[in-house]
Amino acid sequence: MSIKKLLLISTAISTALFLNACSGSNYQPTAGGSQVQFIDTKPAANCQYLGKAEGRRSTFFSGLKTHSELIRDAASELRNNAASMGGNMIYNAQDASQQYISDIAPTDVVMVGEVYNCK
Repeated sequence: MSIKKLLLISTAISTALFLNACSGSNYQPTAGGSQVQFIDTKPAANCQYLGKAEGRRSTFFSGLKTHSELIRDAASELRNNAASMGGNMIYNAQDASQQYISDIAPTDVVMVGEVYNCK
């Protein structure tokens, strides 16, 4: 094997490992984010509407994640963003991303929801 081929292969492997390491950042709920709940019914009248929030997960650094895993990561970021707004409930959360091309090549994932503070 020539030196150029070995260099090309080692560069490709190094790049793949680097990108996978970048994607290893955990999209985990923060302490506040873990207290935020997703709800399906409209919040009670005593709940304060705080605005809309979103969570986003890019496929560029995601490694080999499925669309479902990307949704889970975006949902964690959505919960964290809702907590930073002072919310504890997310109503009407939905996948606002474009449809994925295939299971092999999903597009970036965006989750949006209405943030409320319910006491």
